[in-house]
Amino acid sequence: MAHSEHLPLHSSRLIACASCLALLLAAGSPLAHASGPRFVTGTTYSGAQPGVPMAFYTSSPAYYTDPGNLNAAVSHAQADAMVAAAAATWNVPTSSLVLAQGGELAEHAEGGENVYFDGTEMVFPPDVAATNWQNIPIAVIYDEDGSVIDTLLGEDASDPSGCRQTGVVESVDGFGQNGTIQHAMIILNGRCVGSDPDQLPEMQYQVERAFGRVLGLAWSQVNDNIFTGTAPPTAGEIDYWPVMHPIDVLCGAYAYQCMTNPGQLRMDDLSSLALLYPVTAANITAGKTLSGANAVSLSGTVLFPTGQGMDWVNVTVTRELPDHTTTEPWQVASGITGISFQQNGGNPVSGQESASENTGKMWSPVEGQATIQRVEDSSVENLYLKTEPINPLYIGDDALGPYQRPPVTPSGAAAAMTDWSARAGSGGVYSTNAPNAAKTCSLAVPDGTQAAPAASDPSGLWNGLLCSVGHTSWWSVSARANRSWTIEVTALDETGAATMAKAQPVIGLWNAGDSGLPTVASSPVAMNAWALGVTQLQVQASSSDGNYTFAVADQFGGGRPDFGYQARVLYADSVIPAVVGSAGGGITITGEGFRPGNGVFVNGVPATVVSLTATQIVATAPDMIDAGMNAGQPADVTVLDMSTGGSTTIAGGISYNNAAPDVIALVSAPTSLETKVTAATPFAVRVFAPDGVTPQANASVQFSVSASSALLGACSGGSACIVQTDTTGLAQTTVAGAAPGPVTLVATETTGGATLHVTLNDTDPVRALTIANPPSYLAAGASATWTLSLIATQDGAAAANVPLQWSATSGLTFGTGTMSTDGTGAAGMIVDATQLNSGSATVTACAWTTVCTTWTVYAIDSSQWSIETHSGASQSVSGATAFAPVSVEVTDGAGHALEGAAVTIYQTVDAWEGACASQSRCAAAPVLNSSKISGTSDANGLMTVTPLEVSGLPQTINIAAVTGTQGFVSFSVTRTP
Repeated sequence: MAHSEHLPLHSSRLIACASCLALLLAAGSPLAHASGPRFVTGTTYSGAQPGVPMAFYTSSPAYYTDPGNLNAAVSHAQADAMVAAAAATWNVPTSSLVLAQGGELAEHAEGGENVYFDGTEMVFPPDVAATNWQNIPIAVIYDEDGSVIDTLLGEDASDPSGCRQTGVVESVDGFGQNGTIQHAMIILNGRCVGSDPDQLPEMQYQVERAFGRVLGLAWSQVNDNIFTGTAPPTAGEIDYWPVMHPIDVLCGAYAYQCMTNPGQLRMDDLSSLALLYPVTAANITAGKTLSGANAVSLSGTVLFPTGQGMDWVNVTVTRELPDHTTTEPWQVASGITGISFQQNGGNPVSGQESASENTGKMWSPVEGQATIQRVEDSSVENLYLKTEPINPLYIGDDALGPYQRPPVTPSGAAAAMTDWSARAGSGGVYSTNAPNAAKTCSLAVPDGTQAAPAASDPSGLWNGLLCSVGHTSWWSVSARANRSWTIEVTALDETGAATMAKAQPVIGLWNAGDSGLPTVASSPVAMNAWALGVTQLQVQASSSDGNYTFAVADQFGGGRPDFGYQARVLYADSVIPAVVGSAGGGITITGEGFRPGNGVFVNGVPATVVSLTATQIVATAPDMIDAGMNAGQPADVTVLDMSTGGSTTIAGGISYNNAAPDVIALVSAPTSLETKVTAATPFAVRVFAPDGVTPQANASVQFSVSASSALLGACSGGSACIVQTDTTGLAQTTVAGAAPGPVTLVATETTGGATLHVTLNDTDPVRALTIANPPSYLAAGASATWTLSLIATQDGAAAANVPLQWSATSGLTFGTGTMSTDGTGAAGMIVDATQLNSGSATVTACAWTTVCTTWTVYAIDSSQWSIETHSGASQSVSGATAFAPVSVEVTDGAGHALEGAAVTIYQTVDAWEGACASQSRCAAAPVLNSSKISGTSDANGLMTVTPLEVSGLPQTINIAAVTGTQGFVSFSVTRTP
């Protein structure tokens, strides 16, 4: 179990000293916040299983009040009456809890007198201490002058300006090995009540909420628009806004005024109480009612398509109105998925968490499960469960669930579950796949293990995935001596965008072959860089070359199909030439992880970036004076990513000399380029001494491309390199176009800085092939035929009579088709699928040897088939009006129409009985007819059926459609008299 909390209700203020905090964070106590239980057992409790909600050790935990006055204006008796009123809120028939005053404390608490820090721990009066839990479970302190709160939270923490945060401070500071709460204290700030008559009701409201917290209830997200303002709150939403909402809204000077009947528990509060303190047949006493009476209990599990549970999702409940035709436009209760699941399994970077930190249990069935213990329901009605994200502001002291990490946004669209015709006293257990959620754990670049790490991408940029709980990615990388460098990991959502609300990546670095905790460096806390979603590890230069292993893990040991990331190694390996003239000159930095916008600095002075790829930067170094250097003095060369703060430095990478600049002259250059064709004329220059006459042999000429792209033969097809001049001072390179458009070729004599530019145009045609058909989705094992339409273009115009090469992967065969484009650039091919049982298959068409396009058909397993109504499902006709056909649509669960899926349609015709009385159960209608038919979905995923009508009678036709192993939809059409 994790730490207990001792921060003030709704407070962002921290305990003033580390030792004070250490006292309050008692060993083995749990951390929690949640809709439902605030505390959940972990592996530290020898007398309880992990993952169990924690309540007080007794259902009658008495509270004892301070014998002093609350302040000069509020007497002891007045304060006791106010606390009693707040406590009485929690005594309800459907909970076994009995909360009442047991007496008074032995002495009045005062900061600096009998409440103080002794250098090791906080000291309280003996009867207030957690060790006295058997005699005094809950101690209520009247902090008359604010001295107790100031002692605990720091000087001036009790100032009246902060009464919304420190008007009432609660602390749960004792837990038993049997997984129960043993002791708590509530401190009332006497400086927060005075002459204003609204101050005492405000404190009563705060004490009421504090009792809820120390009793083990957590915050709840129900009708959250009351807080967010995304939609104007209605009276019904306010009526069901829980007392245990996380953050109070500002509707006036006092928070209690923002609620109607602030002293009355809402349905969600009652549900949490019933979970922690249930009334059962075994413990029912006079005045109490079974918790399950006139109520429904619900359990909903939200899953990824991979089958893994999706935790960190708020599941809300709305009810059908008694008329059975309308849904209440407000939420009544909620539960959070994964509250019983392991919250912090640790990671290889910071180590495994201690048992006291590891809340919950490592059991996969509860990872996506939410429980709503009690939804009031005195009749037969439908209950609707729907998922929603947790408000990202609900973190720290305001977090939902026993969560130790920031909220994670759900993957995919909102999911829905329905308890049809729920009956009081019953329970419903439901499970659903989140629509369009991340559905794979496969990696484009598989990661490795600590013993056998995978090779990092030579570009320094690649994507990874922390899929499955506890997964860690292991990568290998090398670095030369005297180079500092940076590892960055950016958390990504399903769209590939950077995010703070998915994985919380941490990074560790080891010397190759090392084990245990990181031996070189680590970033054990996520999101520490300037940029969104980026965790950064800056590695200091080593005195020797090294081979390293680095790990990427989730800070809390989590892992899901939507925990993607981009890894980056920003590393400068070499710079040439090693010496430039006093006027500066061209330099080429080779390394990895470079990105557009990166800056180059020589001795901290900006250099001009000429061109940049992921592995090479061509730049012009500043002159020696601007760089603040002397001849022969080594200067550091740094590449800086100003968007993230990442950097890499080659210590002493270059130096300057005082030689006069040489002269560089153009010898030849192509007049134009064609893409992937080497020009007949080379790009050639001649270097002369400063006199402009004497050829300079063995001079270094940097060839580069500063606009668009081209392939330089002397650079082995790259875009920049250094070439030495021959005895006549000549340096040259062949040039081939790489992409259409203007190209600027640059030649720079590196030691003198003389530069020459030539601009020309790449006129190679742009060629493209396109298959117009969108991807198809086919029921696994079904047969289908498609006619593919292809268009070929060149420079945006139709490309006629172009030969084509068609190929297909296993599972697809070709019928008739055309092997070259016609006069309009079009071609077609018939494709058949007969037994495509799993995965996907592709058709590829190529022209001009290297220009290709593909079309894909996906075989969708029956476990993924989903079905919903398409048309005609809401008909209600009268008299002789004919029913229109109805149709259902089969998809792959991600919204794609699914062809060839087997669909079974069931129809039952009931006699129409009319509306039944409000709050009563309708009589059973006689069945007039029934049928069952089977068919398959067409190319649009549709299957159409005519309603099974019994002629001449008012009736209700109940229609259900089933497909695959999970696809189900039902609806009714009605003929009235």
